[in-house]
Amino acid sequence: MPAPVVLPPDYYLQHFAEFLTRVEAQYAGLLEPVEQQFIGDYRALSPDARRLWLRMLSRKGTVFALADLQYTEISDQPAAATLLMQSGFAARPEQDADLANWLLKANKQQLWDLLQLGLLQGQLEQLPKKSADKATLQQAVTDAALLQPALLAQSGDWLVLRRTDALQYLLFLFFGRIETDLSAFTLRDLGVVATGGLRAEAEVRTATAGATDRSAPQYQARFLDVPTAQAAYAYARLKAALREALPRKNSVLSPEQLQQWQAQSAQWPEPLDDRTELAREKLCEALGRQAERLGQVDTAIHWYLAGGGYPASERLMRLYHKLGRRDELEALLAQMQTEPCCDEEFYLAQDFSRRIFKQSRLTATTHLLQQAAVLALDELWANAPEQGALHYYRQQGYQAEHLENNLWLALFGLLLWPQLFGAPDSSIYNEFERRPRDLTTPLFYQRHGAAIEAQLTLLDDKAAACRYLLAQSTRHYGKQNAIFSWYPELTRPLLALVQGAPPGALAAVLRKMAMDFRRHSSGYPDLMLWRDADGNGGAPVQELQFIEIKAPGDSVRRNQLSRLYGLRDLGFELRLDRVQWVLDPARIYAVIDVETTGGTAGTDRVTEIGLVKLQYGREIARYSTLINPQRRIPPFISKLTGITDSMVATAPPFSDIAAELWQLLQGCIFVAHNVRFDYGFIRAELARCGYTLLVPQLCTVVESRRYFPGLASYSLGNLTAHFGIELTQHHRAFADAAATAELLLLINQQRAQCIVQAISSKPTGGPGMLSDGNTVSS
Repeated sequence: MPAPVVLPPDYYLQHFAEFLTRVEAQYAGLLEPVEQQFIGDYRALSPDARRLWLRMLSRKGTVFALADLQYTEISDQPAAATLLMQSGFAARPEQDADLANWLLKANKQQLWDLLQLGLLQGQLEQLPKKSADKATLQQAVTDAALLQPALLAQSGDWLVLRRTDALQYLLFLFFGRIETDLSAFTLRDLGVVATGGLRAEAEVRTATAGATDRSAPQYQARFLDVPTAQAAYAYARLKAALREALPRKNSVLSPEQLQQWQAQSAQWPEPLDDRTELAREKLCEALGRQAERLGQVDTAIHWYLAGGGYPASERLMRLYHKLGRRDELEALLAQMQTEPCCDEEFYLAQDFSRRIFKQSRLTATTHLLQQAAVLALDELWANAPEQGALHYYRQQGYQAEHLENNLWLALFGLLLWPQLFGAPDSSIYNEFERRPRDLTTPLFYQRHGAAIEAQLTLLDDKAAACRYLLAQSTRHYGKQNAIFSWYPELTRPLLALVQGAPPGALAAVLRKMAMDFRRHSSGYPDLMLWRDADGNGGAPVQELQFIEIKAPGDSVRRNQLSRLYGLRDLGFELRLDRVQWVLDPARIYAVIDVETTGGTAGTDRVTEIGLVKLQYGREIARYSTLINPQRRIPPFISKLTGITDSMVATAPPFSDIAAELWQLLQGCIFVAHNVRFDYGFIRAELARCGYTLLVPQLCTVVESRRYFPGLASYSLGNLTAHFGIELTQHHRAFADAAATAELLLLINQQRAQCIVQAISSKPTGGPGMLSDGNTVSS
């Protein structure tokens, strides 16, 4: 095992010096007086002041207690802090944003100290309880209006980080995104993030971690003029501001916030490159969705029109239809079909037009799912349906792989490697980037179009294409990139794809990727099946087909539908299989319940295990034992379960029964009531003993909700009472496991009936192909 990398004490200082040197060399023409002044002032600081400022920069937040900024490399912290304040790189917390950040970051003791100070000065009538949580203390500070600069100064020695605006622009120039620190450099030198390796002239680095005498390649600048860079930076900041205003997935702007965004949009700069134009489109679409959520339909339409592109066009289409604005809807649908920005937009408009004009009452997705063939799989594969499908089709004599997007991305990456990574004007601007930055815009194809088309002609000669891909794979194998993932058998299905593809089809797919990688790099079918290929380009592929696998509850996403139809139109054979789980009566179920010292599998421990094994609908084995958790059992746990410290004192530790339990679980389906809890604990305990648990799981909570809908509660206690199942010692492991086993038998009766009905009403998997009529026939 290699020795861990030890970074020198001044690695922050070294990283920042390296960063400034590289920015000055790479972006000399884009640094205006503000940035030049910042660099000059920083270099004029004493080493200790620079160290202190960089340490603050590397931590979360902007307000810090000097007591928390004690580092061995800073010899005179008070003098460093004074110099930072004199030069404007730091200040005392006085602004509203500083005070808000202090409140957010302060720990309970710091909040308590401020409250006590407020009490002494008569600004607080009564202290909260000493046991109050942080949120209560924060609220007390706010209610008493104690967030005042003078009071904070009395409660401790605080320092606020300043002069980060110019730095953020420099970081943006270098990384192409909003960054707050140089953690990428630290991760590089720790060996966590590998860099280089994509180009022959990649960075040559000395072996000593943290050394700065590197001869780096002459990377190009990502921006060539100030207006383009500043416009891109402005939209990056807008994106960050919207993300901050919407911290959670379901967050919604207030009407006032949305109005403010609309008013400020008049000052947004004009995008001057394709990537910034794309950022603007995304921003407008996101604000349109916010307007929709607020019920402001006209505002939403304004934002969708302002952004343009897909998916804004889909939202606009649906709003026009909802509002009955037929003329605008027809014009939009016509545009989406005659001048689509992507396949998703084209197939969506085509499908919507058919339904609106009464040619079909079903969406293409619904029709596809209803007509899909049913693939009956043993429920042993419940957690890996694609692997179950692979097993099934390999038994039918196919060679099969579960590759999804990676197959197509590998073909794209290997065939176009010279344009992606080897061209002098490839848009890789530093060693941290593993994919050209212009790949998600039309600029990539515009810049390399002639060379790309020349590469695509290699596919006309299948034998030559196979030889080229083998050579590329050998030459570049293992090089980290953000296009595709390597694995040892990648070339076998890749060559089969080249051999079996319809003439011109692969070039068409890769051309779309090159023109619009963002929209054509995902959604490809799960499985590829083929026959009569030896994997080395020698034997012709006589049959090639792709299958999208959908387990119960899965849906077909828009990009998947577009890829299915797009590949079908190019002549590929495709099918969608709906998985239906089959109950093998010989299958063995291990029904388990555990009692524990708490609710976290990673830190709490098991105190009791109960296991009932079922096969052919009857019990075939049972196992039960107390476990010594080698720690105290909390009183409330003992009260709940009845298991005390004295009861487990002479019980075996988990390590003593790990081998036996692991063997008992092999070849079984792991069943529990809330299976994530029990499986998580058993897996964690086995992992501590060196065993890896990887078996299918079934949750009786989930299955009870599915097959017995409408019950008031799905707790084990309520379900056993509802069905008359005996449960004499609830919250003891074996009693709960035995009751769960009885519940499983009831569930399986319902499951068996549903499976018979589903299979008898649908075609079976195998021959059905996606046809021009958007159906799957058998």
